[in-house]
Formats: sequence, structure tokens, C-alpha cells
Amino acid sequence: MKKHFYIFRHGQTIWNAEGRPQGQHEYPVPLTVQGREQALKLAEKLSGRKIKLIISSDLLRAQQTGEIVAQTLKVPLEFDRRLREVDYGILNGLYTLEREEVYPDFKKSYQDVNIPFPEGESLHQVALRFIDAIRDICGKYSYRAIGLSSHGHAITSLIEEVFGYQVQRVENCDYVHITYDLEKDKFEGIELPEKREIYVPQLPNY
Repeated sequence: MKKHFYIFRHGQTIWNAEGRPQGQHEYPVPLTVQGREQALKLAEKLSGRKIKLIISSDLLRAQQTGEIVAQTLKVPLEFDRRLREVDYGILNGLYTLEREEVYPDFKKSYQDVNIPFPEGESLHQVALRFIDAIRDICGKYSYRAIGLSSHGHAITSLIEEVFGYQVQRVENCDYVHITYDLEKDKFEGIELPEKREIYVPQLPNY
């Protein structure tokens, strides 16, 4: 049996519009009007996918997006903090120029997935918690299709870890479709947002 996960990034936030990285900053950053419209359009795109449950990061922007999608699709909404964005540590909520002043070598954490952000986590750690969440969801729910409301770098970290495929960016309310084979206990394939093409590389050990 195969599980289908439709993993989407939250809608636009105030800080997105300002070009300000959010991470796990404690300030609750809400969606903009445009972000809510994006979430409604996303729900329309997902309406034919037979999704029975939405599970969201507990950060406000993902939560609001998940609520809109779940309400539109008329399915339950639950939360899992393992779907959160990267914890950038002392860099959460700082603009790029501010990051360079506080920690000039911060770009190394993007270039090497094993280097944590200062007082935060590494992209590799983010991917591993995301993988754990998906595996637990597979064991807990019998639904074949589930939507996951998450964040840009969390999603790209998962894709690179599992499939070895680098996606430069997931836009607000873009989604990827990942297939998980329960019998083989492995991630099987991915459908990317850019060209809507199926990408199935050599299977990893996940």
C-alpha cells in the first residue's frame, strides 16, 4: 500500500512580503490577505486528491494555511511541531544584512547541511525530524492521502535528504507530492511543483 503526502508551504506572511526570514521566531507572524487567497487557491488545486486529513506545523503561518485548506476540503486538522521551519537560532527573524553582522559565516549552514545555525539546528536535523513525522503518520493513520502544512526550507531539506534532489525554492502555497511505500518502508517518488513532473531517483535507504 502506498501513502500519498501533499506537502505544501504556508501562504504569504507579513514578513515574507518584507523579505524577512522567519524561522522559529517567537513572534506569531500571520498570513497577509494575499496569503489567505493563496491558501484558498491551493485548496482548489488539492480538491481532487482525495485528501482525508491535514497535519500542520504549529507555527501560526502554517496553522492558518492548514486551517483554510482543511476547512475548504472539509477534513480534520491536526498539528505536529516536527513540521516546523528550520530553527535558525540567534538568526531567527533577522534580515540577511543583520545576519551577516551577527554571524558572518551563517551561509555555511546552507552550504553544508550538517552545520547547525548558531544556537539552532542543521538542515540535516530538520530533514530527520520531518522523516520521523511522516513515518509516525503512516503508522497512526489509515488514510491513503494526507496534506502536510509546512515551510519552505523544511520541505527542501526533506527533499534533498530523501531524494538527493536540490530544490532552490518552494513558493508560498506550492506543494510537492511524495509517495511512501508501506510494504517496502521507503519513500518512492516525488512530484515537484515547477514542471509538475514525476522525479524518481535511485531509492535511498529511508
